[in-house]
Amino acid sequence: MNSSIGIALLLLFASAHSDSGVKQSNYNELEIREQINELNKARLEVAKKENVANMHEVTFDPTLESKIKKMTCDDMTANGPDYVVFGFLEIVGAAIALKSKTKEVDLKLPPFHPLQTKIACGTRATKCDDVLSEICLMGPKNSPVKPSEIKKGSPGTGCSGGDGSSGLCMGGGVSSASTPMTLLSLVIALIMA
Repeated sequence: MNSSIGIALLLLFASAHSDSGVKQSNYNELEIREQINELNKARLEVAKKENVANMHEVTFDPTLESKIKKMTCDDMTANGPDYVVFGFLEIVGAAIALKSKTKEVDLKLPPFHPLQTKIACGTRATKCDDVLSEICLMGPKNSPVKPSEIKKGSPGTGCSGGDGSSGLCMGGGVSSASTPMTLLSLVIALIMA
């Protein structure tokens, strides 16, 4: 089972692409959803292995995907205000660590940060000096996990804002896609009052 999750993780990040500055994917929405489900299975396995009570489920975020489309070479070396940038090689390392029964999984790796709730990946079309072409953005946290952010216990028992019955916390993160709509709703409500 560990090797199948590791392979699924590799496929997830190797195959998730988009268009307009990022290569077009041959995958439809259902396939992307299945790949995200595999990532969530891996996150649950890590939560069980490392006794993390507040590991969150991640979902695909089209807003992060649109940010990949607009990134310059300089943007790809720095985290944004609500996301971390990482490459395919970090996924390979995470998959190897997950497959190893004796090696501890590094929760500092972006795919296993317990408080991350959204993700998007793509192959950049922009040529830069580095070798990083497959990139992923994951948020809302933009820094490595701090020890104070990890709640120890049975998976799903340390959820602050959502159901954890599956072992992963649901919700808890505000998608950057919903922020403009929330502000727009507030402005309209103030105008109507």
